[in-house]
Amino acid sequence: MPAFAIKDIQANPFRHIGRYPIRRDKVLALRESIKTTGFWDNIVARQRNGKAQIAYGHHRLVALKEEFGPNHKVTLITRDLDDGAMLQIMARENLEEWGTSASVEQETIRAVVEAYAKGQVQLPKVGPETSRASIRYAPAFAAGEEVDSTRRQHPYTAETLARFIGWIQPSGDPQRKVLSALTAVQFIDEGLLHEKDFEGLTTKQAEAVIDEARKARGRREAEARVHRMQAEQAEREAQAAQKRREEAERDRRRLELEAADARNAETRRKAVEEAKRQAQQQREAEDARRHAAARGTAERHRERASMEEGRRKATTVGRAVSESLKAGKIGYRQAVDVAIKAEGKREGAPRYIEEYAKRVTSDLNAILDPDRDQRVKRLLELVKYRDSLDPSVRSDLGRTLVVVGNRAFDYARQFGVDTSGKVSQLALPAKTRS
Repeated sequence: MPAFAIKDIQANPFRHIGRYPIRRDKVLALRESIKTTGFWDNIVARQRNGKAQIAYGHHRLVALKEEFGPNHKVTLITRDLDDGAMLQIMARENLEEWGTSASVEQETIRAVVEAYAKGQVQLPKVGPETSRASIRYAPAFAAGEEVDSTRRQHPYTAETLARFIGWIQPSGDPQRKVLSALTAVQFIDEGLLHEKDFEGLTTKQAEAVIDEARKARGRREAEARVHRMQAEQAEREAQAAQKRREEAERDRRRLELEAADARNAETRRKAVEEAKRQAQQQREAEDARRHAAARGTAERHRERASMEEGRRKATTVGRAVSESLKAGKIGYRQAVDVAIKAEGKREGAPRYIEEYAKRVTSDLNAILDPDRDQRVKRLLELVKYRDSLDPSVRSDLGRTLVVVGNRAFDYARQFGVDTSGKVSQLALPAKTRS
């Protein structure tokens, strides 16, 4: 095994020492062990430019340097490790060294996503049946964002990330801490919370902080969506009124010209009267346009205010829960009580909620409707040539349709609908179409 001077041994390039620093208690324990039994040369490393980068053993490296100095040589097990292997080994070392430290889990997630964005590692591919709402694009951490094509080069999900790191449940699903860490890093990057809010917290405690902060923001975002719907409706009304005003103005001018060119008094009188009527319609349309535009502006303002309030509430609630957990005042199961107190009075359902629900219902009813959804034509074309499709492609398409259907049933059950009957019995009647 090759020997390296301690000064020529570098840390794993994916380990951010500043975010999860060396623990002094562990270094002291290792120094005592080295004095007693010597250094066990079982650290795995790779060689880069004549120096060694260790995959793990960062506390031992510090202990060796403090015990023997930078020029002392130690032997290392060198392997041909790529960046992916270095990251995966680091993730496992973090679990062993730090246990259920939320901060270290978050930094591990951050390191993998950033390395993936730079092309240093490859994650498992996102399946075609994956919901768009669960897809993220590195280096970002938020799910379901609309991004342009230039940012879609590195898609990933909590599942593909968990599979790369090895944080998988026996069922094959990602461990809960993967989603918790992703949301925590997202909130940190968005400025809603700070890394210090998670220092010293366990995985379960961090999940409580994130869950309550997310719910506080989600309630305001629901209000914002209603305001957005009202703003869009008002803007459509303003556009329609503008069109009516322009048409009335064109007709008025035409009639005024006809009146000026009329050869007899009766024709002139009728043209003048009709021109006055069009002028009145023009004024009414302009009034309607201004009122609709003002209403749209007000609703956009309410939308922005609700979104900003959501951010403030997420910060307030998240930090209140974090502080209570750190102080030992509560366990993670009591986080909801602290959140309710910190958030203050929770208002009832937002205005226009009934109208909002009707619009969502109409939008959903258009999905795969032969008269309104262009995807139906594409599906029928594929059905026509299904025997020509590769079996795996045909199977993926079929499974995707089943997943979409099951997803719809899951939401239906949340609204108290019994989905055990036949689909035809659950379908909306034709008169509800719009």
